[in-house]
Amino acid sequence: MSKPPRPRTFRRADELLLERYGPVPDHSEGPLNNLIRTILSQNTTDANSFPAFERLRDHFGGDWERALEAGPEAYVPLIEQAGLAPTKSRRIHAILQQLKEEHGELTLDFVCEMPQDEANEYLLSLKGVGPKTSSIVLLFECGMPFFPVDTHIHRVTRRLGWVPEKATAEQAHEVLTKAIPPELHYRLHLNLVTHGRRTCHPSKPECHECPISRFCEAFREGKVEPR
Repeated sequence: MSKPPRPRTFRRADELLLERYGPVPDHSEGPLNNLIRTILSQNTTDANSFPAFERLRDHFGGDWERALEAGPEAYVPLIEQAGLAPTKSRRIHAILQQLKEEHGELTLDFVCEMPQDEANEYLLSLKGVGPKTSSIVLLFECGMPFFPVDTHIHRVTRRLGWVPEKATAEQAHEVLTKAIPPELHYRLHLNLVTHGRRTCHPSKPECHECPISRFCEAFREGKVEPR
């Protein structure tokens, strides 16, 4: 497909995924918590990053001022499960330090009051924050129309033909953010992730159980080998 489908296709796909997987939960936890959790999730799974975040947060009683004072070395044993612990520890500490120096307190709530392009630019200026991480914070915490692309969404949307087959995750993010109606971003993002985990597997996807197979270019053209 040379260009993304029309908005009505996204809306119908959203309806069908909602019927299959049900309402999505509210993941709001505050922009700074979300950012730190998302940094820990880089290059690993939620099963590893979520417990690591909880250990880090709980160790300091949810007080990031205490974490800043303790320094990055104190984080390493707490977040080892998430992988790349020394690197992620330095990134988290650098962000806390920058926020303290620039704003006098450890908060990111202000990004939700900024114009979306400025908010995105600010988050991207923080150490270790790329387009996916910034998009997650701005979508989940600020309700801004960004469409994060993880491994599951990258795979599913390329199979569907919503983005070019050879598109990188960053290219897919740009295409989908512009093409998908803003009011669908949050729910469709979460249900596409669920769809990738439960049905549209990397190998032997369950195409005959797929609620959106009618839209799938790879299924129509026999490019996947269903289970």
